[in-house]
Amino acid sequence: MYRYLTVKLDSRDDAEDVLQEVFCRLAKYSFRLRFVRDLRAFAFRIARNEACRFLQRKIHGEQAANPAAGFAESLRRSYSGPDRLSEDAVAAALARIPDEQREVIVLRIFEGLSFRKISAVSGQSINTVASRYRYGIEKIRGLMEGGK
Repeated sequence: MYRYLTVKLDSRDDAEDVLQEVFCRLAKYSFRLRFVRDLRAFAFRIARNEACRFLQRKIHGEQAANPAAGFAESLRRSYSGPDRLSEDAVAAALARIPDEQREVIVLRIFEGLSFRKISAVSGQSINTVASRYRYGIEKIRGLMEGGK
């Protein structure tokens, strides 16, 4: 979850702060946790919601720049690929695709969530999640092959 938040927020410090909020929310909801079918998806949904709240406060508070700026460095800090060149290429390609597609790809590939769980996290239909994944992967392939 920390890795997901680091990539989503483009900051280790912000990810730590939001992760703390996530655990506070989970503690607050502890009485309802026994009714949750998929605790991992539920926790990621809370993390996503808290990250969105944090970004909204940041945007309104300081007119934040594009959250994808510096994405490559965030990915490098939280993920280690086969070699530095591969890491750079993947990070650069991921930074150039739309946020919705990037989120699905990060949750699917780097966090190992199923489309069903990503659907629960994002509040989107499974078909929408699968489409975003497919289109994102196609864009990444195109960027890495042709540098478009």
